[in-house]
Amino acid sequence: MKKIIPIIIVGIFVLSGLGAVAGTESEEKNFISEKFVISQPTIRESENYISLELSEANSNYWNEGKPEMPAISKVYTFPFGTIIDDVDVTFADFTEKVLSKPINPTPETYSVSINVVNNYEPSKEIVTNYDIEVYPEKRFDYTTSAGIVDGVNVIILSVTLLPDQYYPQQNIVSHAGEATINIKYTPPVKPITFGDAYDMLIITPAQFKSALQRLVDHKANLNPPISTKLVTLDEIPSGVGVDEQEDIKLYIKDAKENWGITYLILVGAGAIEADPPGPELFPVRYAWLSDEIEDYFPSDLYYADIYDDTSSFCDWDADEDGRFAEWSDRDEVDAVPDVYLGKLPANNVNEVNAVIDKIIDYKAHNMMINKIFQVGGDTFPGNSQMEGEYANAEVLKKLPGYTATQLWATTETLNKKNMIAAWKAGADFVDWSGHGSPGTWGTHPPNDHSVWLPGSYLYSTWPTWASLDFDIFFINNYKKLPVAFYNSCSNSKFTIRPDCLSWKTLTLNGGGIASFAASGIGYGVPGDETSRRMGWMEVQCFEELYNTKILGDVWANCITDYKAQFGSNLDFYDLKTMVEFAMFGDPTLVIDDGDDPKTAIGDIPGIYGLIERIFDLSPILARLLTQVIEKLIGL
Repeated sequence: MKKIIPIIIVGIFVLSGLGAVAGTESEEKNFISEKFVISQPTIRESENYISLELSEANSNYWNEGKPEMPAISKVYTFPFGTIIDDVDVTFADFTEKVLSKPINPTPETYSVSINVVNNYEPSKEIVTNYDIEVYPEKRFDYTTSAGIVDGVNVIILSVTLLPDQYYPQQNIVSHAGEATINIKYTPPVKPITFGDAYDMLIITPAQFKSALQRLVDHKANLNPPISTKLVTLDEIPSGVGVDEQEDIKLYIKDAKENWGITYLILVGAGAIEADPPGPELFPVRYAWLSDEIEDYFPSDLYYADIYDDTSSFCDWDADEDGRFAEWSDRDEVDAVPDVYLGKLPANNVNEVNAVIDKIIDYKAHNMMINKIFQVGGDTFPGNSQMEGEYANAEVLKKLPGYTATQLWATTETLNKKNMIAAWKAGADFVDWSGHGSPGTWGTHPPNDHSVWLPGSYLYSTWPTWASLDFDIFFINNYKKLPVAFYNSCSNSKFTIRPDCLSWKTLTLNGGGIASFAASGIGYGVPGDETSRRMGWMEVQCFEELYNTKILGDVWANCITDYKAQFGSNLDFYDLKTMVEFAMFGDPTLVIDDGDDPKTAIGDIPGIYGLIERIFDLSPILARLLTQVIEKLIGL
């Protein structure tokens, strides 16, 4: 049966929480009108500024050097192929209020790279009068995208309402208490159909085909089965696009339209920048969102972002200069996934087999234990907020019923010995918020730029956590495999380090089942680290993991929701946050109890721990002996 996108409004998938909503379908065909009542803003006063808060706000309006304003994002989805002809918003019920202090400025953005010293200092120059007449100039804006929502390809419209305008010269805020959104659209002439042959496509170098057939067979034997097509790179027609990467992306587009694929796995490393350079087993698409630290970085989103908002092919290179996703190309980079994608940047068949073993065993034996292991400190020393610890705490709020092992700088528990012990003890999730590089992770103690945590330990003299070092090798949790999130720079930059921290997390005998991290320089803001950039992704990812559970859906929903909330006000750092967001793992894997979870957290880890203690073996030998015992007793 063909997959048909119905010619009706699919629905609203992000609710703004507005005080009162009256929505109508006009007598005029293909017209939507919704009226909202908006509450008065709450004014919060600090030493130098005031901030505006709206109970309905689910976003913020940022421009560095300008006031930070509350925003309301209202999101609609339409059938794939729909054209949004016009969006207009009218405001009413205006009131004015004289403020006692200027509105707080938008916070500055800093990298979360271990290799860069940010030297953050709270601004000593207090803004007393912005050099603008009114801000924002418009009370609304909107953006459109193509994307995938609940497995259905749709057109997404995000309308940003800005009920408050600020007049700095008079220090007056003008508030609109009512807003009416009017939308005109043209649906496709006839329903757009996709094929219905396969659920998932795997693309791989030929040398991994035999190993990956085990994964194909495993998916076919699930209930319900996930029908999977395995294709090697040499089977993809060449010369169709401008280069090999575009050939692959056009093949994915054809697979989407002819076979109806929803999920996609790309297999193979691309370590051509490493020292010494490794083979580019899978063609890497580099995104040229250049900053002062890096010119380009690998982006898996390129292969998943198939369509633009006109439902046409999205090639990411508007000026055709061979540099994809440049900031100058931003209007042509849709940056929203159209398939659910996972990446396995494997360097050899042993790594492929190791990850497939984990995937199969996870489905068979995982048991959710409602525990999370969190690490954080003072990401940006110089203010009163411990950003990493604050982000950890915000994540825990999204996980009802969970208990946390929190290793924090303020409690002086953040050291390598405790980190190894916490990982070994077992958790569903791992949440590290700080700084990073392709192979390391670290953070600071309170108000001290000069010191890096977790500091040195017996296994390593590195002051940070290092993937090539013994640190990660001693994460021998064996069976209980968590999903890891690294809020830090470049931990998924597999083109620099073939064993980058995110990938090493998966290839270990222990480690994790999947990882989320940035493939390039990540960014954060001092203070409320979770309001935007990677900190927002961190909190949103765990909320999605708790509610959505399917890894590929989690990855895509985070990016889709990010653009839905901030797309009308998207800046360089926002676009880079979306384009570099990577998930290593199986996109169809469900984060839930396995079919028979008896060995997930008691039996095998218990045997492992007993062997390690009784025989005083090194973790390496204990792990090997545990495997032998497992085989002998049939677990």
